[in-house]
Amino acid sequence: MVDASKRSSDDVDDVAVCVDDGVKIEDALRDERLLDAYRTFSSSASTCDDRWGLAETGSAAERWMCALKENPTGWTRQKSIVQTLSASSLSSLTSSVFSTVRADSTGSDASSTAGKSGERTRIYYRCDSKRTLSVRVETVIARDMLVPLLSVLNESELYSSWLPKWTSPTRLGVRESVKVAQVGRCSQLVIITCDAPWPLETRQVVLDAVAFDDMDANGDIGVLLRTRDCDTDTRVPPKPSDEEITRIEVDGAFLFRRVPSEWAKDVGGEVTSVAQDDILVSFGFTVDPKLDYIPTWLLNFIVRTVIGTLWGAFIRVAEEVRDGLRPAHAEVITKKREHLYEWVEQRASCMFTI
Repeated sequence: MVDASKRSSDDVDDVAVCVDDGVKIEDALRDERLLDAYRTFSSSASTCDDRWGLAETGSAAERWMCALKENPTGWTRQKSIVQTLSASSLSSLTSSVFSTVRADSTGSDASSTAGKSGERTRIYYRCDSKRTLSVRVETVIARDMLVPLLSVLNESELYSSWLPKWTSPTRLGVRESVKVAQVGRCSQLVIITCDAPWPLETRQVVLDAVAFDDMDANGDIGVLLRTRDCDTDTRVPPKPSDEEITRIEVDGAFLFRRVPSEWAKDVGGEVTSVAQDDILVSFGFTVDPKLDYIPTWLLNFIVRTVIGTLWGAFIRVAEEVRDGLRPAHAEVITKKREHLYEWVEQRASCMFTI
């Protein structure tokens, strides 16, 4: 028979541990340290209830961080086409403002700007099934690009002002981006509506973007991207009733870290120039567009044109933010500098000391 007094003492100890760990978890979450919170929860999961949803969110973040650090074995590398943007045309992005530059086998091309981008950017893709597409993009940026890049990523209300749109060979592009909720410094819930090729319905994705700082443990900054719906998240509004819209599913993440020494040397033996304080930006995602299968023509258009163009626009707009050419972003950065962007700069400095 179990001693009742002993059992009571153990229960009291468990409650004390749970309360102590709960305080640690909530402190970590307030400071955007999702993985620290998850590790604390995992070590005490037998005594603590998961009121923070860490079993799902923390494990997803950890899974993506591992995936984005793995060698892209089994992926197809897209390297035949480099998209370059006209900086003066970004205010009215359509398919017509892009020029396509074909790269040679060394990754160089006729444009010095595109050549530099081609050397420091790698795009991979794979079809996990007939219905899903996975993409992985890696780019080396200078340290002074981190805050501009994060501002372009974080200011979701401005997406429609710079994301490319296509009218040929098919209609495709972001029509609207609406922030539903802001959590902490930069985590947010966003609804993105995209025009889709005829005869497909308009596509919409509800993204829960959860930023986290894993600097102390691994020198990383990350953003987890997951789809949300009305059934699992009360913040998500129902689909609009005035238009046929299909909500799609996306699972992905961004990772910002020091450039690993092995990254500079490509699998083909090519060497990429990397400075001591450069940062590697990795972005991976898997999308289910809610089709019975992804048509070959659409797959080719996405992997050969859309991905490179979107990523090129992302990098180019960040460069313009850095150079003071994006007043709307500059205004937001100034407004959020003390609360967000000074914190980002301070934490990024730790990336080079760990």
